[in-house]
Formats: sequence, structure tokens, C-alpha cells
Amino acid sequence: MKAKEVMQLLRISRNTLGTYIKKGYISCNKLPNGYYDYSKEDVYKFLNKNVKREICIYARVSSNNQKDELDKQIESLKQFCFTNGLQISSSFVDIASGISFEKRKEFFKMLDKIVNNQVEKVIVTYKDRLARVGFELFKYFFEKFGCEIVVISEVGSEKLDSAEIFEEITSLLHCYSVKAYSDKHTLDKIKDAIQNEEK
Repeated sequence: MKAKEVMQLLRISRNTLGTYIKKGYISCNKLPNGYYDYSKEDVYKFLNKNVKREICIYARVSSNNQKDELDKQIESLKQFCFTNGLQISSSFVDIASGISFEKRKEFFKMLDKIVNNQVEKVIVTYKDRLARVGFELFKYFFEKFGCEIVVISEVGSEKLDSAEIFEEITSLLHCYSVKAYSDKHTLDKIKDAIQNEEK
């Protein structure tokens, strides 16, 4: 990490950073260009008071009909972590839309940990498990808190995509039709109230 990043993260001055280095709280290496590279692990260890940062897995499907697919995702994530020597700290699982975040309670629990600098990696099977739109925005945002998103496969599941898109379109149409009916019903009530007043 660069000195500026360390100072911003820990909210300290350059003098304080120098003191932390002398006391051995944070180690650093001098680069060929003369700048110093500060140990990311030491910085976050100091920030979190020696509590190790988490490696989280996140899985999601749109509906209960896709429970088998959800189990496959979780198994794939566990296998990937085992193969790569990663120890899973927390698992977050949602059955909710990939477009709307309204019902994604587990996602927000994970997000709370991320913004508190407690998460080192978030591992997902495909990009769209995290978000169908705006993945690059999430990647940028997570990186601001020192969290890396690891995507197991760049190629999604066609079967899952088709089923999920159908579910989400159906859900959106249902919401729209309910809202349209509700708006019409409300307008009718307002018209009736105005007409009654005029009488």
C-alpha cells in the first residue's frame, strides 16, 4: 500500500505512520523508485485490532424454484476455496432479484462488514450473482475498503440466466400491473370525492 492510502485508512499523519513503523506495528519495503510499499496485511491487522479479515462467499438465485441451483453454487464456492487454500469465514445467501436490492438482506449484512474494513475477499460463482447490472461499480466500491471480488467463472449458466430473467420480468410485470391498478383505483376515489364535494 502507498503511504497516502495507509494514512487515509488509519486517519493518521505521516509522523504517526513513522512512529508505527518504528514500533513494528506496520512493516514496509523500499521500492527501486525510492517509494515505500506498506504491508496491506499489517495495516488492516492494526486497523481491526488483530482481528483477521474475513473471506466471504455469496450465492444468490431469484426464486425458491431454483433451490437446486443455489445448492450447486454454494458447493462450487466451497470447492473453489478448498482448492485454493482459502478458509471461509462467512457465507451469505439470498433468494432475491439480481436487479432489485429490496429483499437482499444477506447482501446488506455482508456490505456492513465490507464498509467496516472486515472483509478481504468476496467470492461469487458468476458476476451476476452479485449484481445483474453495475458489477464494475460494486468492484470499485469494494476495493475502496480493501475488499477484492473473486469471480470463479466469467461464463454464466444459460439455464439459470433464462429462468432468472423470466422470473424477474414476471415479477416486474406483476409489480407494474398492481401499481397501475392501484393508481387507477386511487384516481377513481379522488374523482369520486371531488364529484361528491361538487354536489
